Amino acid sequence: MTGNAGRPRWLRKEGGEWEWAYRYMQQHSDEGIQTSLKYATRGKEPSYGMVADAIAYLQGTRDGLEFVTRLRNALRQHRHRSLNAGKKRKPYAFTLPTDTKKALSISAKKLKMTETALVADLLNGAGKLLEEHHEREQLLRDALDFERKRVKQLDDRWKAQHREAVRQIERLATLLSMWELTLELADPGFKGDQATLESEAKKKTREIEKAISNALKMHTLIEARLI
Repeated sequence: MTGNAGRPRWLRKEGGEWEWAYRYMQQHSDEGIQTSLKYATRGKEPSYGMVADAIAYLQGTRDGLEFVTRLRNALRQHRHRSLNAGKKRKPYAFTLPTDTKKALSISAKKLKMTETALVADLLNGAGKLLEEHHEREQLLRDALDFERKRVKQLDDRWKAQHREAVRQIERLATLLSMWELTLELADPGFKGDQATLESEAKKKTREIEKAISNALKMHTLIEARLI
């Protein structure tokens, strides 16, 4: 795989991100993903380009797309943790309504924890739920995009078959017209063996079916890798 086509724009060259993504792919992928990675990265040394190309390759399959989505979400969390690690935490004060303050105090006593710790747990829980919601949204968007590509691919295959069928019909129509013009007859009034005629007609039909099948195989070989 060469060139920049399909490379993820969200993967940064700086800050050690591609190295982190490379380690993630090595440590958190199953056997199927590992096989795809070996194919996509064979003969290459670890680098930003190698990792970016591997991600672009994986996005062409359903399992690979799901893995890349997990990788991207994990990278987002890694960035967040790295950013927070570089900041000094400062106390933050805010005012709560009396009823809310009372409910917070009662809940903290029941759970045998401080009000600050309870608020932190609540915020962390809300943040996790929000992250899970975003992850589900991303999976749905990716699945929808994959389905659109799959449907387009099937449509293109039908079009390839249709083009070849029309070409074969035009060829036979031309031959038929040539014979009719030569004989000056639309119906030559065939008086030969009917079984032989049917056999020859079936032979021609099989040739057309084979030509259409070969056209579909050729289209399948050159179409975008998706499934």
